[in-house]
Amino acid sequence: MNKMKLSAVALAAAFTFAAAPVFEMGISTDVSAGSGVAGNRVAACIGFSRPAFAEGNGVDYQLGLHYIPLVTRTEHRVDSDEKGELLRARWTGIRVTGPVPFEPNINKALDAYTANESKQFAASSKKMLADAKLDHSQRAKYGATSFPAFENYGDIYVRRADSLVVSLLEFGYSYMGGVHGMYGYTGKTFDTYTGKEMQLTDIFTSPTAMTNAIKQQLMFDYPKASFQESNGSGMREMVDQLAKDGHLLWTMDPRGVTFYFNPYILGSYAEGVFTTTLLYSERPDIFKHSQYTGAIKWRAPQAYCMEIPGYLPVRLSDSPRGDRLAVMNDREELLIDYCGEQLKDKFYAKKIRATFVSSQLDEKERRYLYVDYEKENGQHALRVYALGNEPVFAGEYAMTRFISDMVGNNGEDWYVMTNPQQFYMTALPGSGFAPGKRLTCRVGANGAPEVYEVEDAKG
Repeated sequence: MNKMKLSAVALAAAFTFAAAPVFEMGISTDVSAGSGVAGNRVAACIGFSRPAFAEGNGVDYQLGLHYIPLVTRTEHRVDSDEKGELLRARWTGIRVTGPVPFEPNINKALDAYTANESKQFAASSKKMLADAKLDHSQRAKYGATSFPAFENYGDIYVRRADSLVVSLLEFGYSYMGGVHGMYGYTGKTFDTYTGKEMQLTDIFTSPTAMTNAIKQQLMFDYPKASFQESNGSGMREMVDQLAKDGHLLWTMDPRGVTFYFNPYILGSYAEGVFTTTLLYSERPDIFKHSQYTGAIKWRAPQAYCMEIPGYLPVRLSDSPRGDRLAVMNDREELLIDYCGEQLKDKFYAKKIRATFVSSQLDEKERRYLYVDYEKENGQHALRVYALGNEPVFAGEYAMTRFISDMVGNNGEDWYVMTNPQQFYMTALPGSGFAPGKRLTCRVGANGAPEVYEVEDAKG
């Protein structure tokens, strides 16, 4: 365990992932307050100060919070030589799209974040390209017939984006020969008003209370994990060491704070990534409270959207039935595991992007899963699932969060769903709207995306 501990701490310290360079989007995505339904809705929900709190069902929620509109941009690159591909690289950046007149610092913060991460990614890709050339040369020298490409991939999932917090979950994967590559997650969380990166000391009352809660929750969440040996002594030591060194990886989600433990940190590579969420409602005493309202400082809006990476389970609430959601897929099937109930949906599901949606209709929480995917012919589509007592397929729609792959030579732009009552989609053939048009939507009663504004529409 001591050898694993040292290597894992070093890995956690070094495991940072880069994002895309600063870019000009080349698309018009402003939600201005000048005219139209969308503008009126945005103008109505923007507040001038930190929101107040309200009490409901024993849980305090903030009033007056609004959502931050975001777009991600992914750039692709492939380098080759006469023997084939040398390096496949993909990186992702993020920026605010639309006005944030009362939180201009988050715009600056995300631009600076993207620029900084792009430099790190460019440097790592340059080094990997040189190593790939050397690898090809050495393989040729010894008569090899196989010349595998190195890989360097980065992606971003938005866990939360409102007028208090913008929290990003970063994914990274690299392959440099050998049996398998290395992958993992880390996070960046920004105070929306100041633009400053948040620290765990901004959120929790004490490091000890936090680490004790993490260890307790991990033991509960993973009863069959290898770290359960000796009552989890190795895991407990590792969590304490990571916290002491400032190497805990985390995001702030709408209902709590999630911690990520990448392969080899707490277990074997085969066990994958361990995650655990400390919920505001379950452990209110360990979170900092506002001195003015007495409520937890960073509680999110009651309705929200949260992007879900594949194969990474998320804990949604402290319900006794175990409110957990995981999304998995291969080329022929999408598997949704929700509260212990599974739905297997057979379709060409090679490329998916999933978003969990918590919508408040009729004063009742309604849960849905929005899954963007790409068909075999390259056409995008949206599939929606209702999450009630079990996951149920609700319908497929000819629209997508995908914007365009025409910006730059190898770019992809995606709208991020942050607000269940106002989000953008792109119209596709068969939608009843001109293909490529930007649609402003809200989540309807049955989970379907309801269009209430069309780009450039008159009347």
